[in-house]
Amino acid sequence: MFLFTTSPTPRDATRSPTAAASPVVEAIRQGAEKTGTGFDYLLATARRESSLDPGAKAATSSATGLFQFIEQTWLGILKQDGPSLGLGAYAEAITAKPQGGYAVSDPAARQAILDLRRDPEASAAMAGALTRRNRDALGAELGREPTRGDLYAAHVLGARGAAALIRAAQFTPARPAATDLPEAAAANRSLFYDKAGRPRGAAELYAHLTASQSGPPPAAAAGSSAAEAPTAFAPEAGTGLRSLFQTDARRGPVSEGVARLWQTRTPEAGAASGAAPGYFPRSDGSAGRGETAATASPAAASPATAAPLAVAPLPPARPPEFGGTRPLPALARAGRP
Repeated sequence: MFLFTTSPTPRDATRSPTAAASPVVEAIRQGAEKTGTGFDYLLATARRESSLDPGAKAATSSATGLFQFIEQTWLGILKQDGPSLGLGAYAEAITAKPQGGYAVSDPAARQAILDLRRDPEASAAMAGALTRRNRDALGAELGREPTRGDLYAAHVLGARGAAALIRAAQFTPARPAATDLPEAAAANRSLFYDKAGRPRGAAELYAHLTASQSGPPPAAAAGSSAAEAPTAFAPEAGTGLRSLFQTDARRGPVSEGVARLWQTRTPEAGAASGAAPGYFPRSDGSAGRGETAATASPAAASPATAAPLAVAPLPPARPPEFGGTRPLPALARAGRP
């Protein structure tokens, strides 16, 4: 391949994309090997983006080629990773603008560089390089290893946009994704809105984007209700935590320890098991704080004669400086204010 020229790709190569001898599939395999990216991921991404057609062109944007690179993304990744992947001559013609973005001064050279997106080998190599960069960026943003679905979201939305979508899918799953990513929504209306024009929620969009990529989705945020969590984030039946003290496997506390802590104790059970002292006075005859069933008064030990909670010990003796040691009257017991 010479500078600013590309080799035409035979259309026959894409008619049977699953065939072992397909030049397109082999180009994707080589791109995966060169960049250390998973071949299965790149192949699934190319299928989703272009149906393995190197000449595919989006109608609503500048996205072109197997992996539907838009112009600025292609110029940027080629500038950064082209030299290490045998495309240094093209990378030298690209300049980074001070205000952001990339440019090529010679119009003919610019067009030739953009046409490289239709070259399966160049496109696959740049897709692998972009995936590698997205993996590093997402890992730093999320604090974990990105899944294949995360990486595909980054391929479409960029690493920053994917991180925003993943967080929204976890914490505000029903919030329309277009609210947080308006520019991406304007360029990808068919992703952010369904056929009826209804905006997709963040979790719904994430599930839609990752449908072609296997791998576990992000876990739903703790405290989000099961009703608003999408199916893609719901735990599998029979294995998940249904509520704080109940599992799918059985209708009852999560463990016997929780049962012992939270069950309603009776005087008989407390006396028989030597239960730990309680923390509040109880009307069922069990002990209060600092008092076990064995040291409770006879009246408190009998459920039939248990006094209501209002029956409390007499207040302490009146201090001598206030006139005597007679106990204060138990006003609360008489019900007077």
